[in-house]
Amino acid sequence: MEALQPPRLTDGVIGLRPLEDRDVPAIVVACRDPEIPRWTRVPSPYTPEDARAYLAIARADAEVGLGLALAITDEADAFIGTIGLMDVDRDRGTAEIGYWIAAPARGRGVTVRAIVLLRDWAVPDLGLTTLDILPHEDNVPSRIVAERAGFPWTGELATIRRMPPGRQQGYRVHRWRAGQRPATSPPPAAST
Repeated sequence: MEALQPPRLTDGVIGLRPLEDRDVPAIVVACRDPEIPRWTRVPSPYTPEDARAYLAIARADAEVGLGLALAITDEADAFIGTIGLMDVDRDRGTAEIGYWIAAPARGRGVTVRAIVLLRDWAVPDLGLTTLDILPHEDNVPSRIVAERAGFPWTGELATIRRMPPGRQQGYRVHRWRAGQRPATSPPPAAST
């Protein structure tokens, strides 16, 4: 498989960029929020070693073309979350988008913006035509984000084997296909 080169993208409000070693402290603080391990594979308690291992795995996945993890940043390039592509299959044109946002950045439309930026890059640059988001059926905020980003629920529930035992069932398949209606526009920038 061809390596995936992490892009640098911005919509003028948020940015996406490669994860960097300087992000480790912010990743550790964010991942100590119980909502992140509740809905992801993030271990709890979360340590700097966990963050460094995450960065190493992200780099290895990109090198072999299986996935891509990016930092979501604010207008000052400070880390506020992560978004990535998993199970990338360029031959079939498919991938899954996963994400989490640090608690202080939630509720401002950051995740919708990040999904739209990543999608709009992945389609022309990687040739992807079908992208899935798989929020747990009980994770209402993530389901809302998927819908607002233009990923309607297919009516399907999926099992995700990479999740910890006891948390592998009940994931809603939200799917976007190239050529379907555009996503809801990202919300305007919050005034400060």
